[in-house]
Amino acid sequence: MKVRTVAAIVAFASGAAVTSSVQAQVPQAKASQEWPIVIEHAPGNASTCAPGAGDPIIRVAGGAMSLRFAAFPQPIWTVTLAPDGSFNAVVPSYADPNGAQITVPAGTGPRPITTLQQSHPCGYRLVPK
Repeated sequence: MKVRTVAAIVAFASGAAVTSSVQAQVPQAKASQEWPIVIEHAPGNASTCAPGAGDPIIRVAGGAMSLRFAAFPQPIWTVTLAPDGSFNAVVPSYADPNGAQITVPAGTGPRPITTLQQSHPCGYRLVPK
């Protein structure tokens, strides 16, 4: 009888610990977002501007937003969003050694983002699918 009681208490405690762990992870999962995008050329782009092929996604986690491609492990650029979710500045970019102007409108969900490379007249609009 004592063995069954102890086993029941251990099972209950283990279940409670797992439930607490899962509940603690839920807010973190909600704070992180990803959405696939389509990369559109801005009017006036040079014919040498890269098309941005692949599987591009925007990832937002911990107040930072980044552009990523499925086939490339590093983010192309990463920005720290303002409290309203916006951003507008030149940042380092794998796409341009002189950086890229990234403009993110205020918001919390998927939204169009514009980029402008600093070395080339290449501008893009990143549109959620």
